[in-house]
Amino acid sequence: MYKLWKCKPDDASHERDPEKTVNSYCWALCSSSALASVYLIRLVSKGGLRRAKSWRIQHSMDVLTALELRQSIRGFQSQPVPEEVLREVFGAAQRAPSWCNIQPWRVWLASGERRIRLGRALVDAAGRDLPSPEVDFPVTYPEPYQSHRRQCASVLYGAMGVAREDREARQAAWMRNFASFDAPHVAIVGVDTSLGFYVGVDIGCWLQSVLLAASARGLAACPQASVSIYPSAIREVLPISEDVSILFGIAIGYASEGAAVNQARTSRGDVDANITFVT
Repeated sequence: MYKLWKCKPDDASHERDPEKTVNSYCWALCSSSALASVYLIRLVSKGGLRRAKSWRIQHSMDVLTALELRQSIRGFQSQPVPEEVLREVFGAAQRAPSWCNIQPWRVWLASGERRIRLGRALVDAAGRDLPSPEVDFPVTYPEPYQSHRRQCASVLYGAMGVAREDREARQAAWMRNFASFDAPHVAIVGVDTSLGFYVGVDIGCWLQSVLLAASARGLAACPQASVSIYPSAIREVLPISEDVSILFGIAIGYASEGAAVNQARTSRGDVDANITFVT
């Protein structure tokens, strides 16, 4: 579906977007249709494709490209996403697989005034209450999981310029979670408490579907386990019954290109670190 073009910034042919320019050679990733959407990609050392330079996407990208470009965004523009685009993203995710097709995800998407109230309630709770998640978090992380967590924290705080010993700055960064990084939309995701542990597999399939569909439509998103630790604050704002366990949130909007935190990019292990091929 996609082709790679090597082009100069002054190339203004009909197969390029004349509104977009860069200061050096770039890779333009575009669909096989010459007039379809154009993506400008940074050309980094040794020709690697690191991240999308532009979030302006008009047509679906293939799933492998979406997997490559997707990242957790923690700096958002205030501009809201049109409801029809949100419906398209969440509608596409309805195709996610689930055990016996039970479709167990239950989602409340807060926008506008309700989104503002939700953020205030969570920030107030985080400064006042003890955490009380409805689904237990891991208490310890044996290796190699602990090393992955530390590497993630190092990349994230490094992008923000926050030193390890700067407790005040680290606390301020932590509190940004409860404001959902000022994203204009926040989804709260829950599941019927009667369904037990295994339904988490279905929820994970659905979440990845949302994230990839969002990337394909030029949106930024960040899954957030942190907001679930104050379920009472969430229920003050959203009509979530007690027979639903609150699992996590998803911050959704358009990425802020100027946010330093959005430069954070964690690594992934080789396939052999997780997959054992047997014959």
